[in-house]
Amino acid sequence: MDVTQIRLAIFDIGQTLLFLTPSSEENLLSRCHQLTIDVALEDLKRGCRAAELWVAQTIVQEQKGAPRISDAEFDRRWDSVALKEALKGSNKNVDDLVKKLWSVPKPEQTWSVPPETYMVLDKLQAEGLILGIVSNFSKTLPDLCRQMGIDDYFHFIITSEEVGVEKPDPKILRIALQRAQVKPTAAVYVGDHPYDILCAKRVPMPMIWFNKDNDPLPTGFTFYPEHQISALPEIFDIIF
Repeated sequence: MDVTQIRLAIFDIGQTLLFLTPSSEENLLSRCHQLTIDVALEDLKRGCRAAELWVAQTIVQEQKGAPRISDAEFDRRWDSVALKEALKGSNKNVDDLVKKLWSVPKPEQTWSVPPETYMVLDKLQAEGLILGIVSNFSKTLPDLCRQMGIDDYFHFIITSEEVGVEKPDPKILRIALQRAQVKPTAAVYVGDHPYDILCAKRVPMPMIWFNKDNDPLPTGFTFYPEHQISALPEIFDIIF
């Protein structure tokens, strides 16, 4: 990646600029504890990674014409994939536990902005970069960004619901490039999910993988980001 040519930085939103509290694995752990399911947080983290990979695979299949599943069924299957991976090797009846899990209310999750998000956006804006957001999110994302105090940093906020395209379909990033009137080689995408990598490489355009837990790429994954960071401010070491 020729960093001297970067004019546009596009960000994912969830777990990249904004973070859910409690996290997905903490949320699932709380529900498991209510059912006295003995499972460790680290195992649930592994399970949630497997569930997020399932999300990417599901979206790819839907893009190829597979029927779209309902939101409720999607959530149930996510829990099932995560718990089966977390309890892999145990003698527990996971299917039965998943059914019971759905009798337990989910703890409410809220979005928060870590201080480094503001710091990074301030510096990138001061350096004159065009900033944008591309996310698989509902049309409420601009309102959420206003509530979080980050909307003024961005030239555009593009959601999958708005444009009718979901990552890893590269069309959603190409829409962003068109809005900014910037070539792919003069842009970079920053995201936390393996399907963010897949989406960027399909454009193709440079990619920075925000991998705060230093997770391995999924088995069989053949796309690799140009750069990897474990904390958002590390982006400065790459593009400046």
